[in-house]
Amino acid sequence: MRLGVLLVSLLALNGCSWLFHDRSNDYLNSKIQPNIQVPSDVAKVSLKPQLPIPDVKGELKTEEFVLPRPTPLVLADSDEPASTSLSELSQVELETNLLKDGNGTPILRLNIEFARAWSELGEALKKADINITDLNRSIGTYYIELVKPGNPDDVGFWSGLFGGEPEPIKVPLQVKLNQARSGVYIAIHEDAENLAEDAQAQSLLEKIQDNL
Repeated sequence: MRLGVLLVSLLALNGCSWLFHDRSNDYLNSKIQPNIQVPSDVAKVSLKPQLPIPDVKGELKTEEFVLPRPTPLVLADSDEPASTSLSELSQVELETNLLKDGNGTPILRLNIEFARAWSELGEALKKADINITDLNRSIGTYYIELVKPGNPDDVGFWSGLFGGEPEPIKVPLQVKLNQARSGVYIAIHEDAENLAEDAQAQSLLEKIQDNL
């Protein structure tokens, strides 16, 4: 038993190198072999090495190798056209077009860049007294809530007797912006996957357009 334990310990210390040949340095003894030659009567193929080893002649240079560095970036002057393009774009006069897409869904097109359209839409919703419950700029969505009058039939007998009013109905909707080459398009959704009804979307987009 002790002899077996001792043997296992020796194997662990030596890494079993005497049982398995270490081939990690075999490449040092490798020799360059000639290229494969295909007999001309078999096929006319010209084989060339994929990674040829260059024939380096001469003595190695003793000077220290200097790593080349990229050319430093130079910030454009504020007078350059590249730096003024954004400011010029933000000064474009806002134009809106209430359209319908290929499916007949009402959409509102703005002729400005996304960042400005996002800001303008937020201001328009506030001017229209539309309640913004949440927003997510990364997906271009304002979450809003419309308030509609309640159904008088829902008022109980005693509440109606004493002049009770029906509870208002809160309708959650999503106002989504999508960037395109021709501008930014605004559409109204019930949720992430479903569009709002055309009549409801048309009415809300007209209200937004009036406040842009």
